[in-house]
Amino acid sequence: MKLALAKRASFVCSNPDCRALTIAPADADATNVIYLGKAAHIHAAAPGGPRHDPSMASEQRVSIENAIFLCSSCADLIDRNNGAEYPAALLLEWKRRHEEWVRAQLNLRRDAPLSVVDGTHEATGIGNVTALDIQGAAIIRPGTVSRAAGKGNVTATRIGRPSKERP
Repeated sequence: MKLALAKRASFVCSNPDCRALTIAPADADATNVIYLGKAAHIHAAAPGGPRHDPSMASEQRVSIENAIFLCSSCADLIDRNNGAEYPAALLLEWKRRHEEWVRAQLNLRRDAPLSVVDGTHEATGIGNVTALDIQGAAIIRPGTVSRAAGKGNVTATRIGRPSKERP
């Protein structure tokens, strides 16, 4: 379960203010890694632990749904003061948002070219009319103008692939 949780988080801390990478190649041994991640309980497994919920069945307490992947520092942080500053609802939200973020990062290239868009972009016509079509990462400078007019599918500015092309 711990490895599955780490993989679901891409070995990245689920705390949105941290997002530390928790695994790296070891220098001394090419077959080993340095691993600093922890599977932390959202609701403590034992009575008296941080955020313990006595209404949960023991199977629920040890399930992946009751776990969040964090770096060592954040795992310790959420359990200080018996977890009072980090309620279960917050940790569940961190986990949900982190898994969404991981899915959004899947196969996303960091070396993709960055376009700079400025000036005035205008288009008129019939059918599919788009004045400004941004397919990748871009900086849109202040003062950039985009206008489209016509009959049919008229779009002044489209950012990203058209919806029919999205996977």
